[in-house]
Amino acid sequence: MLDSIIWSVFVFLILLGTVAICYLIMLKLLLPKTDNTYYVIIPCDKSSKDVRKRAYGMRVKLNFISEDINSKIVVLDYGMSYHEKEDLLNICKECNGIYYVKNEYLKDYLDGRI
Repeated sequence: MLDSIIWSVFVFLILLGTVAICYLIMLKLLLPKTDNTYYVIIPCDKSSKDVRKRAYGMRVKLNFISEDINSKIVVLDYGMSYHEKEDLLNICKECNGIYYVKNEYLKDYLDGRI
């Protein structure tokens, strides 16, 4: 009795993994390939919490559903705290595609890119 329960759970997990892999393959194949670069702008002020987590989470999501080259995440600073800014600058150095821009320099950053 216990063996049949264990085997049924094992088979269920194998089927679940197979369906997840098939879903990922279909998602990658069916998404259109574009050469356009798009920007995700995350505005952050002094009341923003976990800016690093939000930017990196968005990067992971975009890597999952699109090509890495086509997307850029711009964190717009409206007066973030010093601690949040330092954490964000560390993740910008480690991860490609996440950029830190102050509010007054956004136009200069996007000039000629869009």
